[in-house]
Amino acid sequence: MKGMQGSIRRRPTSRMSFAGLRRYPRRQMSVEVLVQDQEGWEVPLESLDFSPAGMFVRSSFLFEVGTVHNLIFRSPRGDELFAVRAQVTRVESDLPGADEVVDDSFVPGMAYEFIDLEEAKQERLCGLVAQV
Repeated sequence: MKGMQGSIRRRPTSRMSFAGLRRYPRRQMSVEVLVQDQEGWEVPLESLDFSPAGMFVRSSFLFEVGTVHNLIFRSPRGDELFAVRAQVTRVESDLPGADEVVDDSFVPGMAYEFIDLEEAKQERLCGLVAQV
């Protein structure tokens, strides 16, 4: 916009709150997640939290928002295997700007939203949240 001055913040200095905005409850869930692209390469990562709509994975290696991957993971008990398509919706970098402070609880990684879910798989994911 003409005449507008200032800078764009790459990341807010305070964590965003999604309270009341999420479609599903989010639960802490630490499981190994195999991130796979269309060409077949795989990167093992670890989840931090989970909901039937998506999950956050810890990673210092970050993909661009909009990137689509297959996520393969087992339930915490190890009795169910899940394979879902997911899109990166948010990236949390551990590189603060000059005027930003990263608190001790900060975890770098990516938020994924599950996409193209069949109803039966959605129900299984809802059941997984109930187990956690």
